[in-house]
Amino acid sequence: MTALNRKITIVIPTFQAVNLIEECIQSIRNVAANELGDSVFVRVQDGCSGDGIIEYIEGLSTPGISITSGRDYGIYDAMNKAVQQIDTPWVFFLGADDKLAPTFMKALPLLESTSTIYYGNVEYTSNQRIYDGEFTPLKLVYRNICHQAVFYPTALLLAHPYDKKYAINSDWATNIKLMSKYPFHFLDHLIAIYNNQDGVSRRQADEVFNAEKNKLFQEAFGQRFYLLSATAPLLTKIYHFIIRFKR
Repeated sequence: MTALNRKITIVIPTFQAVNLIEECIQSIRNVAANELGDSVFVRVQDGCSGDGIIEYIEGLSTPGISITSGRDYGIYDAMNKAVQQIDTPWVFFLGADDKLAPTFMKALPLLESTSTIYYGNVEYTSNQRIYDGEFTPLKLVYRNICHQAVFYPTALLLAHPYDKKYAINSDWATNIKLMSKYPFHFLDHLIAIYNNQDGVSRRQADEVFNAEKNKLFQEAFGQRFYLLSATAPLLTKIYHFIIRFKR
């Protein structure tokens, strides 16, 4: 694959995030450096915040960094809108309170096929834990690949947009569907520093996704995975009980 085909857009969906995004943008500028505006582009997809974020981003006057603001119906709607507008073969999502890892750029030359989803690791801000290695369909039953670790071919997300009915875990639902259709390839690199301490996913559950998760696995991987998904909450509780008991 040529360097042209490794061009990537980092999409940052935002709403009232002007006080968060400065460190995120600075990390991108530090890590991507001279590649900004050449092979790495940044698109801030804002939901009509009115908090000064447009003026802040436009005031940077940095090549390759742009902002679009318009009404949306949540984070996944914003992400879908951004994917529809970008013109790079690869897309990567970052939260306004996350940062690129210094080793992000090492992963880009490894993006060889736009029929493959590539992913690496993130580091949690809470305890510097590295999350979470290679995934299989079975591992995906118990936890999701961190969104801030995944390089998606833009064409695949255009063909399989995020389902807006899943307010919190639409990326998990999408990964279930994509893993049943396309290869996922693990890159042993740290991709991002993920803020796992705040955010809506830490404060509330996705009730619609939780109600439909078993069916999603059944449709993607068959009846056996329906049963595995259905028993996963109980097995997870038992696992955590054993861990606490050992401590």
